[in-house]
Amino acid sequence: MSNQIRMAVLGCGTIVKSEHLSAIMAHPRIRLAALVDTDADRAASLARNRFLRCKISTDYRSVLGEVDALLNALPNHLHAPVTLEALQAGVHVLSEKPLAITSADARACASVAAERNLVLAVAMNRRFQDNHTLLKAVLDQGVLGTLEDYTWQVGGPYDWNSASGFYFSKAQAGGGALIDYGVHLLDSLVDWFGPVKDFKYEDDDWGSGIEANVRLSVQHVGVYGAVSGQVRVSRTYTLPNRLLVRGSDAHAELPLSSPQAVVLHRQLNGHAVTDTLTFPAKSSPSSFYLQVNNFVRSIEHLESPRVDGWQAAAVLELIENCYARRTRLPEPWSEVDEPYGVQA
Repeated sequence: MSNQIRMAVLGCGTIVKSEHLSAIMAHPRIRLAALVDTDADRAASLARNRFLRCKISTDYRSVLGEVDALLNALPNHLHAPVTLEALQAGVHVLSEKPLAITSADARACASVAAERNLVLAVAMNRRFQDNHTLLKAVLDQGVLGTLEDYTWQVGGPYDWNSASGFYFSKAQAGGGALIDYGVHLLDSLVDWFGPVKDFKYEDDDWGSGIEANVRLSVQHVGVYGAVSGQVRVSRTYTLPNRLLVRGSDAHAELPLSSPQAVVLHRQLNGHAVTDTLTFPAKSSPSSFYLQVNNFVRSIEHLESPRVDGWQAAAVLELIENCYARRTRLPEPWSEVDEPYGVQA
């Protein structure tokens, strides 16, 4: 490997334009070697707009022998097969979430990475947000007392400016709101509270496989004992957009709008008080930059991936089990009564 890590970006959609590319370009140890997209004009336009001098290609195979690492930001159904091919070519991979649309494919990717001593990291940028670290510290210090339960509700009308539209295809996305956004929530929850031992799952899939609304009740068993929780995800209406963790001594709130803070609610001398926990004010890199830095340092054997293939496979297995045991989310407004006078 040369002094800099030669990196290719596969897929030039919205998440690459808005987050990944800036993080990659800012890292001193990375040289962007190629942009790859099936739409050559899209890749070339992105290169022009960012004043990039790198290879433009419509075929990812053409760059595998020219790079040390790549970001796989292709549609979901291409994450596993392209990642496997890259790993087999000796290329380190940072894959957008989900790593695959089946846990079996995710485990296959993890196995090949281990066999070839390559880095496989999964892009769960929320693991690098301050509030993730802060909540872990709050839990480890016992600030909340005995943990009781949590609710995490995230939702709003779907407004992601997708370049390809693959999110609305079961074959390409693997599912709907749960595998798209819920995978982030479940990854964090398992990291905080431990494996899910039991659950009840409901969604509004009417047969397309693309659910827009999800309700999940879970039971964790981890280092803090048994913790129960409720997860709601919606692509159609606004929810509180926060995580609330309740304990016997205090409650911790993580507002979606403040990824740098954990808000504590507790009693002080009989008075209800609120404390906002943050790290000392500083110019913090974005979570996407910290994610890329973790990837680079993992390649250099200085760290381990924050989220590796095995962890991603475990969360995907939970999602698969949810889909397998799904029940219909109650929607009484959509139930149609039999017309008057019609008998079954």
